[in-house]
Amino acid sequence: MPFLFLLFMIILAAILKSPAVKGFFGELGVRSALNRLDKEDFRVLHNITLSDGKKTTQIDHVVIGRTGIFVIETKNYKGWIFGSENSAKWTQTIYNSKRQFQNPIRQNYSHIKMLEHYFPGYKQPMVSIINFTSNSTLKKVEVTSPHIHVLHTGGIVRAIRSYQETILSKPAIAAFADHLEKANIKDPKLKKQHVQTIKETQQQKKRQLSANTCPNCGSPLISRIGKHGNFKGCSSFPTCRFTA
Repeated sequence: MPFLFLLFMIILAAILKSPAVKGFFGELGVRSALNRLDKEDFRVLHNITLSDGKKTTQIDHVVIGRTGIFVIETKNYKGWIFGSENSAKWTQTIYNSKRQFQNPIRQNYSHIKMLEHYFPGYKQPMVSIINFTSNSTLKKVEVTSPHIHVLHTGGIVRAIRSYQETILSKPAIAAFADHLEKANIKDPKLKKQHVQTIKETQQQKKRQLSANTCPNCGSPLISRIGKHGNFKGCSSFPTCRFTA
């Protein structure tokens, strides 16, 4: 019996550490936080997959309310987080181990561009919220844009409530939310295709970077010196602002 209990605990620990389970609990925390918003003023949509005919994108949470549209990207990372609004990569540090990951602000920007495709009549800036779960410490994150927030789950509702100006009427909120729900791709096969498309895009980007080629416009990358050190930027700057 002790052996079976130990085996059960080992299996349970492995399951709880899996990215899928961490993602589930991270999303659960965000859903719980967003439930605190006044349902008379906000519509909340979760796990939305959209396509513009050329590409698909998956958005963790979209909040459509009286004070605007808020787009939330959740990251289930632990350790110290370093990054800036304009850097291509951010850094996760756990003890002496460091790993880089894609700038989540840029990732969420692509989500916002997709939403703009569906809401061409919406002329206000959409608010980008990057949510890190409580396992992480935002050690040094530099953001200057007023419509971008990098925070922990507990700060999401406070950030949304900080916007006071009325932008959308109740009929407009309902129309926008209904339109998005209808556009949401629910077919499991199409969702799987979305995951495969992401992998292929990432592989293509790696190949282009290895060839010293800008993945955005195809121009050569050149070495530059910035206030945070050396980096590679597109030779077509300022037309193309890609950096790596």
